[in-house]
Order: sequence, then structure tokens, then C-alpha cells
Amino acid sequence: MSDAAELVLQAESRSVLGKKVKRLRRDDLVPANLYGRGQESHAIQASMNEIRRVFSAVDRNAVVSMSIDGASDTIPVVLRDIQRHPVTRRLLHLDFYQVDLTRAIHSEARLLLIGDSEAVTKGGTVVQSLEHLVLEALPTDMPSVIEVDISVLEDFGHSVLVRDLELPDGVIALTDEAVAVATALAPRVAEEDEEEEIDELLDEEGVEGEEAEEEADEE
Repeated sequence: MSDAAELVLQAESRSVLGKKVKRLRRDDLVPANLYGRGQESHAIQASMNEIRRVFSAVDRNAVVSMSIDGASDTIPVVLRDIQRHPVTRRLLHLDFYQVDLTRAIHSEARLLLIGDSEAVTKGGTVVQSLEHLVLEALPTDMPSVIEVDISVLEDFGHSVLVRDLELPDGVIALTDEAVAVATALAPRVAEEDEEEEIDELLDEEGVEGEEAEEEADEE
């Protein structure tokens, strides 16, 4: 990953609001909003190529410098929220948060399972029950990914809890420390859980679509 300090995201003030933002997307522009502590939301936009250029080079929670309307003075921002079409995965809307580099912020980091569990060699399955962790840290210390070592799951019923995670210095977990991140399940239990997940997926499929795009168009 590149040093975020070397990258400047070029954005423009946005006058197109509401459902009219659909025409921005047709022109390969992504509607967005910039907000911060004690300041009003500012409607902005950036080209899809510009978004890809910057965020393909940095971690998800990286602090990025933003220039609006070509201003030489940049502001530090983090990408707070991403709205995508649930089917096509096309970017619909972005939210950026202007940060104070000396003040801690809250954000989420993705949890990534690493290592091998002895319970799996016995025929069990490791089920991840928590995908993201809510954290508090200074903007420049906020990680995008937290690794979860599952080699400690030696037998069925063993779990890795939030309190067991190794976090970088200066990073605090806000998620309840007693919440299970991953659990080693016996073969039959794992099979039943998988069937329930499939049933839930079938029930939810097709529910979202145009509704998500309409909600993004309200921004």
C-alpha cells in the first residue's frame, strides 16, 4: 500500500442533489458528502477513476488528503461509509469524515481469520460469528484489518472472544469483550448452522435492489 500522505483526492463541490444524482453516475461521477465534528455536511463529487486511484492504493481506514475545487490547502479525511448497489456492486454514494489528527475516532476493522485449528483436523468447522470490530484510535493509528489467530481453537466448543484479540498499541475495542469472534463446532452442529445460513440467504435474496439506489439518491 502507498503512503496515504502522498495521495491527494481531488473532489468538487456538488450542486446536483436528490434523484438527479443518477445523471452524475452516468457521467462516471460518484456523489458524496463531507462532514465533520461541529460542521455542516458538504455535498461533493469525485470521478470514479479518482476514487479508484486513491482507494486502490491505501487501506480502507487510511487518512487521505482531500482537495476541493482545486484548493491548494487540503483537509484530512477518512472514508466513513460506502453505499453500493446490492446486485451490480456499483458505487452509489460515499461519506467522508474530516478528522482532527489529534482526536480519537471510532471506526470498524474487518476481522480476518488466520492459522489452522486443530478442531478442524478432527472433522469440525470454525464458524466466524463476528465480521467487524468497532474500534477507537487516533485517525492515523486506525487499522483496517485485525487478524484473528484460530490456532488456539483446539477442540469443539472453544471460542476466540473479543477480549482475546491482540490489538495494536493505542487501539481500543469498543465491541463487547465477551462477544465470540470465531467458534470451533462439532461436525453435526456445523452442518445444522450451514443449513440455517442457506435458508436465511434464500429468504433475503432479491429483497434489496432498487430500494438501495433510491435511498442513496436522497443524499
